[in-house]
Amino acid sequence: MLNKSRLLSIEKRSSRTILNIAASFLIKGWAGIIQIILVPLILLCLGEYIAGIWLTVSSLLVWVESFDLGLGNGLRNKLAECVAKNDWHSARQAVSTTFIIIAILVIPLIIIALGILFNIDIYNILNVDRTIVSDLHTTITATIIVIGFTFILKIVGNIYLGLQLPAINNLLVVLGQSLAALGLYIFHLYFGTLTLLQVALISTIAPVMVYTCAYPITFHFYKSLRPSWHLFEKKMVNELFTKGMQFFVLQVAGIILFLSSNVLISSLLSPAEVTPYQIVYRYFSFATMLFGILVTPLWTAATDAYTKQDFVWIRNVTKRMKYCFLLFVILIIIMSQVAPYIYRIWVGENVFINPALTFMMSIYTIILIYSLYFAHILFGIGHIRLQMYVTLAEAVVFFPLAIIGAKVGGTPGIVAALSFVNIFCAVTNTIQYKKIITGTASGIWIK
Repeated sequence: MLNKSRLLSIEKRSSRTILNIAASFLIKGWAGIIQIILVPLILLCLGEYIAGIWLTVSSLLVWVESFDLGLGNGLRNKLAECVAKNDWHSARQAVSTTFIIIAILVIPLIIIALGILFNIDIYNILNVDRTIVSDLHTTITATIIVIGFTFILKIVGNIYLGLQLPAINNLLVVLGQSLAALGLYIFHLYFGTLTLLQVALISTIAPVMVYTCAYPITFHFYKSLRPSWHLFEKKMVNELFTKGMQFFVLQVAGIILFLSSNVLISSLLSPAEVTPYQIVYRYFSFATMLFGILVTPLWTAATDAYTKQDFVWIRNVTKRMKYCFLLFVILIIIMSQVAPYIYRIWVGENVFINPALTFMMSIYTIILIYSLYFAHILFGIGHIRLQMYVTLAEAVVFFPLAIIGAKVGGTPGIVAALSFVNIFCAVTNTIQYKKIITGTASGIWIK
């Protein structure tokens, strides 16, 4: 009976993972189209210089959006554990506790973010001409406040991730992006050139509207997870924060690595240089997105398997992913070869894109997806402390290397620095996974 029950559990986990991957391919394909549309649309609405500023500012706002102290990812893992044990009462307690903590934190976090903004010279940091853009402070202030509301609402997405339904979370994200693109298009039709503030508000309010609609729908179908003030559990706070803070530190360090390039390019070179960088980055992010579709369901599935000590399933699925990685390497090489033709079709010939930038971004993308190959398994089983330390070290090393890279090779030099530092996490993720899965991990390798 035990073997039959275990077999059914494995089959259910595998079929659910495959179904989510298939659904995510459709949804992410839609998201990819939206991202392709957004770049020329933003260029059309703002022009190259101001478009570069918005792309930089939007990357900074991702920093702000991540300041849920890792509670979203902490909930994701805790919920997956509870579901694996069929403990729905604890699952509802985890959802309720997370919602309440984040609701309490929202206002202080917004005040801190605004306090930092008004005590720095953002024009000087981003190398922005005040005569061209006069509403930069207003734009960032308004968008920080709007994003504050997403702190609470986007927890709905983490619930779906914890339920091994990443396709639904992806759908919520792409609906927000689609609504933003539609809003920008309509406003452009009626008003022509838009202001930075208008683009910012349209882009940030759209996702909030989607999450607001998703909230009642979600808890109509999942009444057993509906949050309640009465289900706040003090004992769970420490557990959520302990794991959540590790995710948070890892998240912030990752954001510094992945998104600070926009700021560095704008500051060290020019805001206009951000635009070609973003074009190339978004082009190759298509490959990252596709690979993410494959590995994202593994996170929660790995939590389920690890909770049940099913190492055989984890090993088997990781072996299959190895072949997927090799296929993606071939895809990225092909993408780099046809890139000039794609750029010309996509954004025209008004934006010059250095071939060296395309080459370095292809290298960076290969290193990144190799790192993600094992990272999502480690996320799922909850052993992330080593990743946290390594990513923090990478973030510290990245800045001086990026400054040198910018002076020597411009934007391609910054991407080269990004590629170099990401090698360390790719190596340590591989070693840690093999040690854990073979039962030989000890010390820092089991953290």
